[in-house]
Amino acid sequence: MKKTLFVMAVAALVLFNACNPVEKNHSYYLQNATKGWQMVSVKSSPDYVLASGVSMDELFANGDYEHNTGFFTVAEKDDIIIFGENGVETINPGTVLPEEGAYQTAVTATYTVDEANSMLYFQMPWEYNADYSLYDETIEKCSISACDKDQLVLIYTRNDDENPAKAQNTFTITYEPVK
Repeated sequence: MKKTLFVMAVAALVLFNACNPVEKNHSYYLQNATKGWQMVSVKSSPDYVLASGVSMDELFANGDYEHNTGFFTVAEKDDIIIFGENGVETINPGTVLPEEGAYQTAVTATYTVDEANSMLYFQMPWEYNADYSLYDETIEKCSISACDKDQLVLIYTRNDDENPAKAQNTFTITYEPVK
């Protein structure tokens, strides 16, 4: 009788947990894209236009290093970010940058997720130091707009003193899991 009651209690517990799945947080989805995340789009508001006259939409769509002054080239768009356990971020560059001596190997950094405020603090893969010899080590703050098994959408705001308009731009950056 005790054995039967025990088996029934265990079965009820298993059934209860199956009916009430654990809520998955941002960290869960970030870490469970086991092959990492790859950027698929970037939009800016107001439109981010460089001194050359190239806009953000053109920067991301073209992937033309010579004409878009180095932002979002093929070399940046194929970078993969892996958000590992214990706050370890890995950036794996794909295509090499055309600059001689440019940084070409994987790098590890740290990231933090603030679940309560839906914020992600991480090193962005398209930011480099002045001579392109290393990724810029600055940890950037992004708001998590969406995060699930199919996509990661980040909102990133920055002031750019080098932009002729000296505007504050808000970027919506969308990543998808690497297949």
